[in-house]
This record gives sequence, C-alpha cells and structure tokens, in this order.
Amino acid sequence: MLIKNLSLGGIIANYKCPASCGHCLYGCSPDLEPGYIDEATAAKICKYLHNLGCRSLHIGGGEPFLNPNGLVTLIKTMADNGLQVDYIETNAAWITEDDSRNCQILTDVINAGGEHIMVSADPFHIEFIPFWKPKKLISLLQKMRIPHFVWQDRFLPILEKLDPQKTYDEHELHEALGYDVITKCAQEYGMRFNGRAFNLLRKFGKRKPAEELLESCAELHNTNHFHVDLLGRYIPPGCVGMGIRIEDIGNELEPSLYPVVSRLFSGGLSELYEYAKTLEYEAEPDGYVSKCELCFILRKYLVTHGEQHPDLLPVGFYYQDF
Repeated sequence: MLIKNLSLGGIIANYKCPASCGHCLYGCSPDLEPGYIDEATAAKICKYLHNLGCRSLHIGGGEPFLNPNGLVTLIKTMADNGLQVDYIETNAAWITEDDSRNCQILTDVINAGGEHIMVSADPFHIEFIPFWKPKKLISLLQKMRIPHFVWQDRFLPILEKLDPQKTYDEHELHEALGYDVITKCAQEYGMRFNGRAFNLLRKFGKRKPAEELLESCAELHNTNHFHVDLLGRYIPPGCVGMGIRIEDIGNELEPSLYPVVSRLFSGGLSELYEYAKTLEYEAEPDGYVSKCELCFILRKYLVTHGEQHPDLLPVGFYYQDF
C-alpha cells in the first residue's frame, strides 16, 4: 500500500460515547474502551499527515466533547503542527441546563482554534439524547455567532414533533410518528453500512452467498475521508475495526503485524475468507447483505476465536451485538 498524498480526513479523539446509535459504523458506546487521544500521539499523527500533504482535519469520536480539556489540547497540538480544524463533531450529549458552563466550554474550544461545530441531530440519536440538548446547543452557537451546521438538518422537523425532554426507542418513534422512521432514514441517510449499522441494513438488504461477494477491496485503496484514531492507526474510509499504524503508511506491510490487512490487500475478501476457513469458519447459510458485512463477520470470527491479530482493533468493537 503506497499512499503518496492525504488530504480529506479526520481524527477519532475517542471511541467512548454516551450514545449507542443504530447507524454508528464505529460501534461507539458508553461501554467501548475508555481513553482520549493524548498530546504525544496527536503530534505524531499530525507530523506524518502533514508530510503526506494534509493541512486540515475534522475531529470526531465517539464524542470529542466528553473531555473538553483533551479536546482543547488536541486542537492546539494540531495548530502547532500546521493543521487546521475543519469542524468538530458533537451529538450535544454534554450540554446541561447550565448555560455558563456550556458557553465556557465552547469559548475555550473556539479560542483554541476549533472554529466550526457540526451538531448531530437525527432520529438515530434521539434514542439516547433528548432533543432539547442539540436544540439548546444550536441556539447557543447562534447567539455566540459560532459557525456551525446540523447533520442532517432535514431531520429537524421530525424531531420538533417529539417531546424534547424524552428519548425514544425505535418502537416509541414508530408510535409517535406513525411510520418506521428509523428504517426510512437509514435508506435515505447516505451512510456507510458498517459496524452497528449492519443491524439496519439487514432489515432491507438482499442477502447473497459468500461466493458472490468475494471481490477485491477497493475501499482499502481509497483515501477520501480517511480517519486516524487515538491509537495512532490509519483507518481507510469505512473499514472500521482495523487499521495501520500511521508510521507504516506508504511502506510495505509486515504480514506478522498486519495478518488481516495484508491478506485483504493482496487477495481481497477471497484470501481472507479462505484463511478463516482454515480456522474452521463456516459460511452463514442465509448469506450476507454486503461484502462489508462478510468482511466484518470474518474478522469478528478471528478475534472472538482467540487468534492474535494486532491489526484488528479496538478489540471491544468485535464483542458488540452487530
């Protein structure tokens, strides 16, 4: 894998999140491994990315605002290494009734250089975060004249119909709105179906046998909207649960360090599938809804059956219900 240039990407500051949204391809949740990107790791990441031509990144998670001081340190570290912040993602779970506290956190982040905020507000988040929180955050951003946008603002009219103080699970949403808004939004959202989002895709996706999905993984070679996580690992777009140490990007991968990624690069899903079968993996009789689901299930089998694969991290990603 020889990457000569990187530009459009982001940093995953943490995997821990107050929500376990059904569309989350990274499988973030309150139960995923704790931890927040430290200054040394952030500096190393920025150094390598800058050398590859990257000049700006967005910051995501998890929920980056779970650690405001860590977020400020990350922003300053990026600036010290020549990288600007495109925007910071947040689901507003950290918002409280104390506006002085909320405004102080926003002020600290803005003063550090995080000058653009993306607020997540949609039917997926409402199961865990009552609408008053993102609504209050949007109002504060407007009053403080902080540049921001809502992902995705077309869902705001749906959320306005609900009790802003309550959370709603999928069944309650269906009752309140009169239709299956979760499945409808999943089909319209433009999301990548990976991680926990497989549970959504399985509701309407067409299953195919493994043999019809064994193709090369073009996603591994794509650099559009890549991520680097708090472990210092480069994650190709959408290929969650595995990665390459940032210092190894652009070099030939050592198979002992990258037993899974190396197989995917050299022979695609076919090689990983054959490898899993040597470890007694048996194909799902009902098939798979996508090649990404097949890839994930193969990797989950390897992790949960005791095989050592240092390129399959975070381990907690594979022990969740998807």
